[in-house]
Amino acid sequence: MELSYETEEIIKRLERSFRRMLKNVNYSDHKECSSFQHEHGMKGWEIFYVPEDMFYDPCLEKLSRDDVVFDVGAGDMRFDLIMAGTVRKVYAVEINPTITARALNIIGYGLPTNVIAMCGNAFEMELPGDVTVVTCLMIHRQHEFPESWKRCRIIYAMHDGVKECGKEEVEV
Repeated sequence: MELSYETEEIIKRLERSFRRMLKNVNYSDHKECSSFQHEHGMKGWEIFYVPEDMFYDPCLEKLSRDDVVFDVGAGDMRFDLIMAGTVRKVYAVEINPTITARALNIIGYGLPTNVIAMCGNAFEMELPGDVTVVTCLMIHRQHEFPESWKRCRIIYAMHDGVKECGKEEVEV
């Protein structure tokens, strides 16, 4: 998929920011982060964002122009910026407010009009009525998908690749 120059530049800035953040991890924030994770019912590594970019292309192949995507664990929204050129609308949902804030600060006015950034626990949100596909590219996900989401196609990552299901059960 061909990206606009502006989108490519935003993604490069997001990547540089992510790399700087990794170099400057403040381990004294661990207690605050752990408290936030517990308060929001997150397990294991679910609070942490790692770009699962090896899954972007296989996931994009499963999407169409008419799809409205609810992207769970959007992180710094780089995949959502890519999807914006492929689908009708993207709800980019990230629970970690510091990641969301940093991403929106970098993206700024470059945020496509068909991307809606949301900060909160996607597993506790009501799925918007126009959603046709739920994407979850977090291989470290420990939550099962809510029953109400199974009215949509669900595209999700596992260690062995991208899976898709409709109304049947998904692997945990």
